[in-house]
Amino acid sequence: MLVEVEILRSGDELEETKPFRVETLLWGTKKIPETFGYLGYVPGEGFYLKMVCVEKDPLRTYIADQDPVYQDSAMEAFLQFESAREREDSPIYMNFEVNANGALLAGYGTSRIYRSYFSKEDLEEIGCRAAIEDDRWNFTLKIPQRILESVYGPIHLEEGSKFRCNFYKICETASNEHYASYSPVLSEIPSFHLPEFFASAKLVKREQ
Repeated sequence: MLVEVEILRSGDELEETKPFRVETLLWGTKKIPETFGYLGYVPGEGFYLKMVCVEKDPLRTYIADQDPVYQDSAMEAFLQFESAREREDSPIYMNFEVNANGALLAGYGTSRIYRSYFSKEDLEEIGCRAAIEDDRWNFTLKIPQRILESVYGPIHLEEGSKFRCNFYKICETASNEHYASYSPVLSEIPSFHLPEFFASAKLVKREQ
C-alpha cells in the first residue's frame, strides 16, 4: 500500500487532498465507525494531519496530554522517517494518539517500550485540537520540521521522498473494544507498535 502525501503551499489546503481510510478490521473487531483522514506536507514547516471519525458521543474520559487515550475512543497516526542517527535494525517511529477531548499521547522510539515522550513545549507547538459535532469528531495537529529534526537529525524532504506510516482507530475499554488500521497488521497479538507493517508513503506534487 502506498500513501501519496501531497506537498502543500499551506496547511489550509489539507482537506483538498485525497483522504486515507482506516478500514482494516483487526483482532476480532466486527465493525468500527467510519474513520478517515488527511496528511500533507508544507516544505520548511512540517506535516499537517487531520483525522475524522463518524461516531456520535465518543468515549472520552482522559483530558490531559500523555494520558492513555487509547482506552477511550481514539484515532492514531504513526510515522517513521530515515535518519543517519538511528541503528539500521531499529529505526525510530513517532506515535500521535488522540481522543475526542483533544488529549494527545505522543512520543518516539524504536519499540512499544522505552519510548521518549515529547515535552510540554513540543506539545504546544504540535497544537493538537479536537472538535465534536452532531455525528462525528475530529482532531488536527501539526508535526513541525523542528520536531522532526529533533528526533531524526537533519532531514531533507522533497518530491519523491519516502517514509512509512500507519493510521489506526482504537478503543481498549471492554464495553466498546475495537481495533482497525489503514495498512494491515499481521500479528496475532494486538499491537499497533509494529513498524514492519507500516505502509510506504511518498511525497508527491500537488495537482492544481
